[in-house]
Amino acid sequence: MNFAQAPEKVLREFEVRNVVLGVSMAAAVAVFTRDPGATGSVLAGLFLSLLLFQYLKKDGRWIASQAMAGVPHGKIVRGFLIKYYLRLLVVGFLMGFAFYFRILHPLYLTLGLSVVVIQGFLVVAEALFNRIFPIARKEVVHD
Repeated sequence: MNFAQAPEKVLREFEVRNVVLGVSMAAAVAVFTRDPGATGSVLAGLFLSLLLFQYLKKDGRWIASQAMAGVPHGKIVRGFLIKYYLRLLVVGFLMGFAFYFRILHPLYLTLGLSVVVIQGFLVVAEALFNRIFPIARKEVVHD
């Protein structure tokens, strides 16, 4: 990833990479488990993680606009936390419902939900390798 680009472009690339990784995970689960429920759970987790990532981006823009408008810090934090925890509460109830009625498999849902976290680790690893390997490839001049 090129972090010198505009933030929106970097986030868009991150989202595309999340979709590619998630679909790859779902395909691997489909091939190895041959269980449509497991594959559906991975895809549900991927969808939910991408949806929550979109909300997080939207909230970040809202926080920035409120701060630029001079809204007091405490009011911004309270507004964000209320929205954030209400959203998590709704997601928690939906997951509890899905687990209780065995609509989704918890392990495979967690795998799908972890796409954003895994992609974050991959981006950090890529950035480190891009910084380390060019240094290692420099030729040493012997006198």
